Amino acid sequence: MKLLTAAFLNSAMLIGTAALALPPLFFKPAEVVSATNAQYPPNSIAEGVVVLDVSLTERGQVVEVGALRDIPSLTSAAASEVQSWRFKPASQDGMVQASAMTVAFVYRPPVSVWKPPSFTPALPNPGSSTNAYMPAGIVSVGYAEYPVNSVVSGAVVVQVTVDDSGKIERVKVIRKMAGFTGFALRAVKQWRFQPAQLEGQPVASNVAIAFVFARPNLNPF
Repeated sequence: MKLLTAAFLNSAMLIGTAALALPPLFFKPAEVVSATNAQYPPNSIAEGVVVLDVSLTERGQVVEVGALRDIPSLTSAAASEVQSWRFKPASQDGMVQASAMTVAFVYRPPVSVWKPPSFTPALPNPGSSTNAYMPAGIVSVGYAEYPVNSVVSGAVVVQVTVDDSGKIERVKVIRKMAGFTGFALRAVKQWRFQPAQLEGQPVASNVAIAFVFARPNLNPF
């Protein structure tokens, strides 16, 4: 009996050791492939940051868009715009899967001297996560300066890779805009994030940010 018990314990220890030795799951977050040139909604006088929780299928298609931070007259425009973006789906151990991504739209009025609106953290709802994945949250933001004497409008879109501690690992420009890209890149350095989670563990993720600049009013009278 003692021999059987010892054999059982040894087997259990071997199984436990083998389980501990299993390599961790390799997760690759979803990313933006291309983005359209977002425009400031016509006749809107609102400003600030809209934050969206974008759910993606295993093919990278947008299936649902929720608002983590809502600004009337701007949120619907941002949600509509992101529908036309192209995404690469997330994968785990080489297998594509449904996931989600945090996308922010920063609507900047065409003035050089500007007092930005206050920002409260935009954090994903754990109950709405996809496949035990919760995308990154945005804790604080920075606003881009407006180029002096500019007469154009449009958007600079960047993708920020956030590591598992919430720090910015790298920034990739998805859509450039002459005269504006540098201002957007400087502003991104001020942003702070809450890391994404997969099955309760922090993981690296991507966050997309569209800096949308309004066209100056050239005929104010």
